[in-house]
Amino acid sequence: MRQLITFAIALLAALGIAVGSAAAWWPCGLPPLPGRFEERNITWYRPEVRTEYREVQRTVSRCVPETVEQEIEETVMVPAWREEERSETVMVPVTREEKRQRTVVRTEWREEERQRTVMVPETRMVERQYTVCVPAWEEEQRKQTVLVPELREETRQRTVTSFREVPEVQTRQEVCYQPLVVPSCDPCAGFAGNLCQLVPQLHNVTVTSFRCVPEQRTENYKVRYWGEREETRLVTVRTPTTRQEVRTEKVPVTSYREKVETYTVRVAVPREEVETYTVKVCALRPETRVYKVKVPESRTEIHVHKVPVTTYRTVTEVIIEKVPSTNYVLVPCEVKMCVPVYGGCLDELPR
Repeated sequence: MRQLITFAIALLAALGIAVGSAAAWWPCGLPPLPGRFEERNITWYRPEVRTEYREVQRTVSRCVPETVEQEIEETVMVPAWREEERSETVMVPVTREEKRQRTVVRTEWREEERQRTVMVPETRMVERQYTVCVPAWEEEQRKQTVLVPELREETRQRTVTSFREVPEVQTRQEVCYQPLVVPSCDPCAGFAGNLCQLVPQLHNVTVTSFRCVPEQRTENYKVRYWGEREETRLVTVRTPTTRQEVRTEKVPVTSYREKVETYTVRVAVPREEVETYTVKVCALRPETRVYKVKVPESRTEIHVHKVPVTTYRTVTEVIIEKVPSTNYVLVPCEVKMCVPVYGGCLDELPR
């Protein structure tokens, strides 16, 4: 930023010296007004920021891991089992036989004659008459009204819309550009002059256009369509009827008559009796038993094993890095400007 400000100050100072030296050459003290202006290419220098990268060596320290195996002793508890004798008192079942008495009922069977009345079925054929309805058909004349299709013609009206083109004169405004001399001032040199510039102006123009005017009219047209007319016809129809008819048939008729018959049955006679029987009685007696059990316990053991141990050491190394640097550079560029041109004695001035 400081370099940019220094360049701007130097550029203003150079312009001031150039103006002062030009004023010293004029014989009359002040320069006259220019006769005309010409457009020329002038080389200017504009500041531009450029970034460049340069390589710089730096010393960096980093940590490098190192792993070493070390022996470590640790005390652990190892599970173990030991046998131990224990005693317990249990109840042992003992079975003994015992005689008992009980009263039982014995069943004896004896034969006995009895009488009973039964119904005996008797079947005989009997003639019977019955009436049935026999289906039949009867023909009769009936009147039937049907719809007969016929083609008819009808006159209808409809409204038709047509369009007619009518000429119409319209006035429109158009924009035209005309050259006009406009005074101007050069902001760089500070000289006034005249420039030719195109200025928009509005003009009225008469244009003939055609407009569509709708016109409606009513017209008649004929339409043919299918209609229906009623017509009465005689139709022969078969009507279902029934007639009664008496028929005779033989049917079996079953009747029952009473009959006394003798039969023999076995009758149960109960009798009480005392009997002796032997049963097994279960009793419990205490008994002491000795048994061995495994009791869990733990013992102390020392185990030695190797464990990896990681340590870090500092290593110094030199690396190359790219560091950005910013510089301000004056870059030449061409600019088109209007330069005053003087005539007469001004052409003899030193350039």
